[in-house]
Amino acid sequence: MARPVRRDVRDRRREPRIRRLARSVGGQSLVEFVLAIPVFLVMMSGMFEFSRYYIHRLTIRNAVAEGTRYATTGNFQIDEESGDAIDRATSIRNTILEHTSRFGVTSGDIIITPEDGGAPEEVVTVRLNYEYEVAMPLMEHVLGTGLFDFQVSTSMRNEPFFN
Repeated sequence: MARPVRRDVRDRRREPRIRRLARSVGGQSLVEFVLAIPVFLVMMSGMFEFSRYYIHRLTIRNAVAEGTRYATTGNFQIDEESGDAIDRATSIRNTILEHTSRFGVTSGDIIITPEDGGAPEEVVTVRLNYEYEVAMPLMEHVLGTGLFDFQVSTSMRNEPFFN
């Protein structure tokens, strides 16, 4: 029968110190984690907010370009209920609103110069003023205000269309 291993007196003195060191390393990891998590959350919130802002801006820019391209053709939309032609300026606005209505863009945010969409060979400019609202409350405090205004504008020459 094997005899149990007897601990040396010196091993007993070292044991509490080793346990204390092990506990202090665990405490150090916890402190590092507590210090790092706010930085990580701010970075993740910032990435989310920047991505959301970029999607809004890109979608609105593409919608304004599409509206301006529609303006250059001289086309107009037809009212589904009455079958009558809708004026060109409203047709241009409707084209833009089809793509941006989910962002809260209204017809009043869209400025068309000249107001009627322009004559053949005339330069038409479509401008949209947009107010972006920050979604993450944390980023609202980091960035100061929760609102950012930006403007998207596109100019093109009308084609030689016939009325």
